[in-house]
Amino acid sequence: MKPVSEARNALEGPIVRNAASLYGTTIVTSVFGFFYWFIAARMVPARAVGMASAIQSAAQLISIFCVLGLSTLLISELSSDKKQARSLMLTAATGVGVFALIVSGIAGIGLKALSSSLRPGLASSTGIIVFTLVCAFTTILLVLDDSCIGLLRGDLQLRRNTVFAVSKLLFLPVLITVWPNRSGTELVVAWMAGLVISLVVLVQGLRTLTRGQSSRLDFKRIFEKRRLMVGHHFLNLSIASPSLILPVLVAVIVGAEANAAYTAASLVIGFVNVIPAQLSTVLFALAPGDEVALRREIPKTMRICLALALASAPFFVIFSSLILRVFGHDYEAATAAMAILGFTTYPYAIKAHYVAIARVRGRMRQAALWTIVGAGLEVGLAATGGAFYGLTGVGVGFLAASLIEAALYSPSVFGVVRAAHMSNISSTEGRKGGGRRSEPE
Repeated sequence: MKPVSEARNALEGPIVRNAASLYGTTIVTSVFGFFYWFIAARMVPARAVGMASAIQSAAQLISIFCVLGLSTLLISELSSDKKQARSLMLTAATGVGVFALIVSGIAGIGLKALSSSLRPGLASSTGIIVFTLVCAFTTILLVLDDSCIGLLRGDLQLRRNTVFAVSKLLFLPVLITVWPNRSGTELVVAWMAGLVISLVVLVQGLRTLTRGQSSRLDFKRIFEKRRLMVGHHFLNLSIASPSLILPVLVAVIVGAEANAAYTAASLVIGFVNVIPAQLSTVLFALAPGDEVALRREIPKTMRICLALALASAPFFVIFSSLILRVFGHDYEAATAAMAILGFTTYPYAIKAHYVAIARVRGRMRQAALWTIVGAGLEVGLAATGGAFYGLTGVGVGFLAASLIEAALYSPSVFGVVRAAHMSNISSTEGRKGGGRRSEPE
């Protein structure tokens, strides 16, 4: 009965429940995302799919840069002050949206000039405008999605992402059919259409939730949090940038067609690796300095991640070729890379929990320094491997970097786990001791 009890305890509590709600979002977006890229792979040449994937990754990277740390900052701010939610969300969304329009316009022109692999999707003014709008809408939605976490309304984020996943999938075959040439730009336009529709749905939900609250823009309050913003910003950027930079580098170093295969492999691997990410993201809502909550929640979430890693790694070794074959023959080039990337789940879980612990303890600058080092290792080793050994080299390089990072972050993560274990032992001995003292002589 003890294993059953331990399993039940691991799956209980607000952190795991909220993470489970977020994973519901992932299931929806991943399933529909799979069909999105599957349809694209069947209707558009692999080179165009690879180009569109690289452009979307570049747009998401720019969005994370432009969000300026406000997305995760709002999780903690709104969890403690829901009465000013509308003002905070409007201020943050307006600020990052304007900033994203400026930065993404400049970045789009720069990518057009520097990358021949991405140039077909950015050659025209339409391509630049679409790229800029995708960046801006994505930036705003990053802030609003995380605001839902802070408000403990993951259902709004789930609804928004469901609308996004379904609408972009519905638009895709229509746009491919009517688009003058199958260059990949139509894939990005379908993505943008989904962003716009889902933004409207989310705004309506948040408006209802915050009815009666002030809509005044309060940039002064945001400015007062600038030091926290900087910490969140560099930490977020260092964590998310490698997975978004790599598709661009694969397209440039190995080729756009190879990047289509890499995108398919990453999509499936990400379906698993997002679980540790979401478990750790919900931990951001813990009160700063709450060591008791850390010792209570971290062992639970790490046990879940270990079980997940032990189950998923063999699965990808056995079934990678079969999964990629569904996309098409050209996509099987990433079979070995996908099998190798399947071993990154537990190292990634250690990294994600290290970041969550750093946020709760207020050590974001120190964590940002180490995660920047880790990001450099991931991009550098993966790019080096790709230059010499193609997609397989990318997988080997990324796994090697993940293992090095896990070694760096383990003392902090397993220190909390050990502290929790010692605390449990002390509590048990205390109860036993108390029981003996209460017995009649």
